[in-house]
Amino acid sequence: MEQITPFNSASQAIDILDNGGEFYHIFTKADDDSISQSEVSKIAGAGLEKQKGILYLQLALSNLNEREVQEVQARFDDKLLENYNKYKAESIEVFEGLEGFKSGASIILHGTPKHLQSEGYITGFMQIAIIDAFTLIPITEKYSVYEMYDAAGTKILVAHDKEAGHLPNEEIKIAGVVKEFQLSEENASEFERFVEVAYFSELK
Repeated sequence: MEQITPFNSASQAIDILDNGGEFYHIFTKADDDSISQSEVSKIAGAGLEKQKGILYLQLALSNLNEREVQEVQARFDDKLLENYNKYKAESIEVFEGLEGFKSGASIILHGTPKHLQSEGYITGFMQIAIIDAFTLIPITEKYSVYEMYDAAGTKILVAHDKEAGHLPNEEIKIAGVVKEFQLSEENASEFERFVEVAYFSELK
């Protein structure tokens, strides 16, 4: 999880995103009026994770008006535009749960997180890979878990890697991916969905 500062103008976004990518992206040039996936991934720190790069891009553009966003999008190359349309997140301010979202879907939430500090407060289990097998661990061993509230007090579970510090207890935007955890260790266990946070930004 990483805090980002959204762009404040289309020109700033274009200047930062049209960066040429990493040194090994020999076919990508800076300041050529074209923005590629590799250039977005460089500034997002996303590596080969295309979905993560698009989450960064969408959150970074979230303070711009529609005309400014279109001005930036006009510079997307074909592959970036394809990935943007494929992974584009739904932005939500009024929470109605995550039942309508598939696991792996991109999402942006606007709300206030409350850290669940007691490890016994949230129970559940995640599958993790160990060599060539999977094992279950308590979700609180891997994640810091929060309830995120909208203006009406409706909540959604969100979480991020425990090594990534903490989300502020104030209104923010988060960009992440819908995931799920088991409520028990039984094979027939029910699942609950949550949002794994990739990025967050403070409001204006």
